[in-house]
Amino acid sequence: MSIASRGGIAAIVFTTIAVAACGGSDQPQYTQRTIKNGFVKPSDLGGKGVIAFEDTGVAGHIIYTPEDSVPTCPYVQRADDAPADSTAAVELQGGNSTGRFIVGPNRVSREAPPVVTQGALVFHNAQLADAGMKKVNAAAAKCPGKWTILGGPPQIIGTYTVTSRPIELHGWKGFSQQLAHLSPKEFNLDTYDDLVTVVLHKGNAILYAGFAQIKKTGERADSGQKAEQVMKQSLARLN
Repeated sequence: MSIASRGGIAAIVFTTIAVAACGGSDQPQYTQRTIKNGFVKPSDLGGKGVIAFEDTGVAGHIIYTPEDSVPTCPYVQRADDAPADSTAAVELQGGNSTGRFIVGPNRVSREAPPVVTQGALVFHNAQLADAGMKKVNAAAAKCPGKWTILGGPPQIIGTYTVTSRPIELHGWKGFSQQLAHLSPKEFNLDTYDDLVTVVLHKGNAILYAGFAQIKKTGERADSGQKAEQVMKQSLARLN
């Protein structure tokens, strides 16, 4: 199955990268152009059989959020039992979007590397980015630990559990949010979706990236570890 047609994976992988620029003289000044140097590239995922393209939204998404928003609790907007104040993403004032870009294997399988959906918001100064990240953190803190989607396309129905932890890479600070999706037995007996969203802030930019893999039931979820390894490679290009 191609990543363009895999709605459940590509949708959540909507998860993108937002990076903020720095206003101080001792830190680099980020722009939309320079921040893209820190995006995950096919070579970061092994290169062979990996494609990259801009997500224009033309094909539509099962789980959609605006490209100028930052993910805070992916998929929760479709939940049947989540608190009312839970939000999948937040839109921030004063940030310029880089657009969203998807990198991943041409054929999605359990053995394939993650599908990565990424984007960034670049602000005029670090103060605006700081304020934006505070809003992102506040919204992410309201993400419930578990919820259920009862209706919709088969690939998103099921139970979701979430854990989050702080993360710092090359001076970028934020959080890594692990989302595990288990489909009902009648839909998928032997696999689950292992999904991780990384949101990071530095200077005048906020960066986000979603990593998605298909794992065999009983197999350890390792998208968080892979996401950190890949992000270390990609963010090193910004420093």
